[in-house]
Amino acid sequence: MLTDSDTLFTGRAKPAASVPRFGSLTPVVVTVVIVLLSVLSWWLLADPKWSPIGASLPAVNAVLFWTILAFIFTGFTFDNWPFSKLGQPLSGLLQMAANVAMGFAITWLFTFVGGSWDPTFSHAAAGGTGFTATAFVVLVGFYAYAFAASSWEGYPFEKIPGPVAGVAQWFLAAFIMLVGVVVLIYPNFNAALTKAPPLALPAATGWVYSSTVLVIVGAMIWQNWPWALVKNRHGRAAAALVVTLGGGIGLYYALRPLVLALTPAGIKALPSFSAATQTAELGVCIVMWALVVGLIFGPSKLKRSTAEIRAIRTVVVVALGIATYIVFMRFFATTVLHFPAVKGDYGGSPLTWINWTALIVLWYTVGLGGCWSTKPARAPERVPADLADSTI
Repeated sequence: MLTDSDTLFTGRAKPAASVPRFGSLTPVVVTVVIVLLSVLSWWLLADPKWSPIGASLPAVNAVLFWTILAFIFTGFTFDNWPFSKLGQPLSGLLQMAANVAMGFAITWLFTFVGGSWDPTFSHAAAGGTGFTATAFVVLVGFYAYAFAASSWEGYPFEKIPGPVAGVAQWFLAAFIMLVGVVVLIYPNFNAALTKAPPLALPAATGWVYSSTVLVIVGAMIWQNWPWALVKNRHGRAAAALVVTLGGGIGLYYALRPLVLALTPAGIKALPSFSAATQTAELGVCIVMWALVVGLIFGPSKLKRSTAEIRAIRTVVVVALGIATYIVFMRFFATTVLHFPAVKGDYGGSPLTWINWTALIVLWYTVGLGGCWSTKPARAPERVPADLADSTI
């Protein structure tokens, strides 16, 4: 289950086998190291200018998105099974290797095997559109599998032991994903259907990713409020679906004018600019910080009510997401990560590199269990109250 209880630092003034390696600064140090690792790995593996691999950005997106979804399969749908049978860091490293292998394999199946039957996904399609279509399939998958694992918390298979429950949950999420792909994604890429898709790709992207934002923020910060208030499990599941999909529409229309306000006039005037698509780009920045706060910083120690803590953390996450989007788009993406510029130093795709960073966050906190961020505690050392939880 994807919640902020899956955190590195959960000890509360009781005998502990380990303590945070850098004291109260540990979450900050971990976050900085993850960002540095993200930049360095990008330069090595995917940078358009510096990487020796020389992969196109559409191909990078396809493999990256499917690798992230593969981790959601193994890390949350199957609750780290079977890797959890091993100790760390071997368990996490094997899971990471499996995720990458799955990412490459599924991308190959779509673009080389499936693409030979349906040119929509062909690796030879002009401009890398086959890889782009393959990546956009995962857009719905992010919502479907994160929703099933966190918002539904395994419903309706909660009482079935794993990994059987994981298999059942996987197929249920696959059905949700298939419906979304058939209705929203495929008609925007297939040559015979692109003239009249049910919903244009930019709007579909903005809506689905806005719904994903609500799923992740709901799990990381709100403890699945408000649908968690519904006592009946069937009613709770229905409420979660309505809130995330319906609320996604509302969030999309809230983020859209914000994106317009954040974007320079010269960029908005370009024919290639899409405010709808940029809502998803801003949304992924918010998602990344929600994961950082929920999984790395962990439970808050503020002496305030639950509602106040949720409100404070939401404001912090949204503010950091907006700041990240501005810095990334205005210079960081083009000057540090060497994304192609749209105009001047402006450009980049947060859906690519911010998701790259989010994957490292997930790998380290959930896959590896934060194994290098703690050190053995000296008996009878206890975790001090001011080190156990976050200050936000």
